[in-house]
Amino acid sequence: SFFGCHASRSILTIKQNCDLAESLKKGSCFVFKTGLIHNKGIVYAKYFDPLPVQTIALILTAIECCIDKWMTEVKEDIKFSSVAYSPVYLLHLNFLQWFEEWTAAYKLLGKIGVNLLNVARMHAGVDPLMAAVTINSFTDDYEDEAQEAQEGGGD
Repeated sequence: SFFGCHASRSILTIKQNCDLAESLKKGSCFVFKTGLIHNKGIVYAKYFDPLPVQTIALILTAIECCIDKWMTEVKEDIKFSSVAYSPVYLLHLNFLQWFEEWTAAYKLLGKIGVNLLNVARMHAGVDPLMAAVTINSFTDDYEDEAQEAQEGGGD
């Protein structure tokens, strides 16, 4: 896995996975160990660029859920539900909001958000030039076609 956990029946590996999961969760260490998009991200770029603090908190919450799978001696599926993870989400959100205020002079959270978005686009195989395309350019194209159709110029 990304953090180094391995599926195995070996007692040693199971113990290592459990220890690693505990250390990653302690003080939210996994947040600082790691430096995440679909074509809809381009169409709806206005919602993701800049990456909202709420989205970053959700990403951190999902990562924590993945780490929680390794908290027992064997990997187990854990349901990512609002009942189980909304308190975790709120902790991450509160921390990020505090961090944003604390580092406001450096605009550090915004820079982290840009980096996360760029990495997500890279892993999704999004062409950097296409990432600049916004909903407005798509809407303008459709409005032009609709206008032509209304004027009788459409097929």
